[in-house]
Amino acid sequence: MTGAALQGLWYLAGLSREVKPGAMVRRILFGEPVVLGRTGAGAPFALRDVCPHRAAPLSAGRVSGEAVTCPYHAWSFSAADGRCLSVPALPSDDARDPSTIRVARYALAEANGLLWIWYGAGEPLFAAPDIGLPPSFRPKTATVVETSGPFDEAVVGLVDPAHTPVVHKQWWWREGRPRADKTKAFAPTALGFKMTAHAPSSNSLIYKAIGGAPVTEIEFRLPALRLEHISTATRRVLALTAMTPGEAGTTRIVHLNYWDFALFDALLPFAQGMADSFLKQDGDILRLQNENLSRTRHRALYLGDADEPAKWYFALNKAWSEKGEAEFVNPLAPATLRWRT
Repeated sequence: MTGAALQGLWYLAGLSREVKPGAMVRRILFGEPVVLGRTGAGAPFALRDVCPHRAAPLSAGRVSGEAVTCPYHAWSFSAADGRCLSVPALPSDDARDPSTIRVARYALAEANGLLWIWYGAGEPLFAAPDIGLPPSFRPKTATVVETSGPFDEAVVGLVDPAHTPVVHKQWWWREGRPRADKTKAFAPTALGFKMTAHAPSSNSLIYKAIGGAPVTEIEFRLPALRLEHISTATRRVLALTAMTPGEAGTTRIVHLNYWDFALFDALLPFAQGMADSFLKQDGDILRLQNENLSRTRHRALYLGDADEPAKWYFALNKAWSEKGEAEFVNPLAPATLRWRT
């Protein structure tokens, strides 16, 4: 990664539907083994996926009610706080207290079919991301891509408008359509910036399929979250993309689409294929870029307004790294940018 993952923030750990009651899933997040699971009652949890006894992965064990049992020596740990509940090999009259042993716990929050993990010391300092949808909304499509390269470069792709007509070539997007000058207004937000509400591009069939007179607002939030809300008088769509550092030099990209009207429900398999194709192109170009970045030192060259959002991301990153949540002040100011796409 260009720099270490920002701490004191929420990252997308996974989808609710990936973790069934009484089951566990192993992930490598921030370069560390993490087990995501649900208790028998359905409560989600996240623990370091390393038994403190002999380093066996807890994810290979089992969930028993509210506890996780290691597959190697059956040490048992509370899913809620990670403290050791029992060490079966100890004699019955052994006076040692296993609860003084703990496996590291990560704070986890669940909403709208998403599992958010807090990366940083101590308890969360603020609530998990509110994506602006009623609690009943769940993702209609979900696409996951694992890609290589610096995490910062992957995140820059979330805010880069210039790559879209070059990398993304589908008949239903903008293939064959001429570029046009764009002028967009941006405003700072609590954890980033947004392209303020506007009529979306007329050269995309996706927006036309929604019908009516759609309005879109695109927001970026630290550490790596892009939200595109599209709405008409009667319909609502959210395209959400989130990135989480995985193994060293890899990034997990998750793209989700939410909507609330039957027309798109009928086209669900088609919509899923479109999303998969779109995100694969992002993953492919990042891997190609990393072929060079992994072999040579390179300083990015920024030119024109289309590269301003990338510079904003690094300014936000720097401000957060220096101050953290307690003293963070968004360094950005409102701006109007112009580019061709």
